Amino acid sequence: MRAILATPPRMVENDGSIHFGTYRVPFRQVNILDAPLHSFFAPRFWKNFRLKEWQHFGIITPTHYFGAVIFDAKFMSVSFFYTYDRLQKTIFEFTRKLPSRSVKIASQVYNDRCRFEAPGYRMNFENKLDAGYHRILMDIDGDPERPAVKGEITIHEDLNVTEPLVQVSPITAQRPFYTHKAAVPASGRIQLGSQEIILERDTCLVLIDEQKTYYPYFSFWKWAMAAGYTAGKSLVAFNLCQNMIADDEDFNENCVWIDGKITCLKAARFEMGDAMNPWTMKTTDGAVDLSFKPEGRRVQKINIAGLIRSDFRQPFGLYNGRFTDERGVVHAIENVFGLAEEHVTRY
Repeated sequence: MRAILATPPRMVENDGSIHFGTYRVPFRQVNILDAPLHSFFAPRFWKNFRLKEWQHFGIITPTHYFGAVIFDAKFMSVSFFYTYDRLQKTIFEFTRKLPSRSVKIASQVYNDRCRFEAPGYRMNFENKLDAGYHRILMDIDGDPERPAVKGEITIHEDLNVTEPLVQVSPITAQRPFYTHKAAVPASGRIQLGSQEIILERDTCLVLIDEQKTYYPYFSFWKWAMAAGYTAGKSLVAFNLCQNMIADDEDFNENCVWIDGKITCLKAARFEMGDAMNPWTMKTTDGAVDLSFKPEGRRVQKINIAGLIRSDFRQPFGLYNGRFTDERGVVHAIENVFGLAEEHVTRY
């Protein structure tokens, strides 16, 4: 297992040196704009334009899955909220786009927020990690085909209970990739038209995905994340990703959580065809061997004059397989709900 380091106060030092590695808690200063970006001088406005940052939550209940994101790509910003009814196998979605200047992304998760507000669509993420939680506030107008959505969800990320995945990887020596992920309990309520869904803390979970990265113009990733309770009431969760990081044996975001304790893994490898066909995921150290059967998916394509492109596919469904820990104990992963993603970009 690779070393998990104490987190420095800031990700980038005054001289531009970057703290690459795996860290115990999120940075209080995710000052990625102080990173060089290139081997030559880059003005701050250009670095800000090249930065892609988002906060994403996947909310898992016994009856529903909810996906919510606020994403600033700098050439535009996007927010979506979608609902998958796990019992009825139905899905509906709301998506909005705004100029980048109209959206706010949290600079850090200890005491800051994300905000996306458009006509008939309001999405806010309050980050209060010092107090052990995040909060989602949503208010979306309905239409003849989709119910109105209103809700408040508390995400219980207690750093004394759950060890998060905090990773800074080198795309190049000057271009960092920063992510913070965790799988934690949730509570609250969501109103879908006349239907009220109560989220109980002992049965509902949230997948946290925070990202700030200088992506290359051409980039890709394949991603898998899921969480659930075993028959013995243990919380098992995992995060796997294969992307453009060249040295991904040690610089990666691959991990498994058992009751909040993290185990970091070697590189992940994905096999899949069409997004709705079964996927397989394995790690090169043999610790994880999974299959994924999609139940539904979210798809989005963006093409702006052929210069800016995004091909996004995010299926969701059930994972099965096993995780072998460092002691050789095999943990079964049986019908654990989660999502997968394949994203190819030119931006």
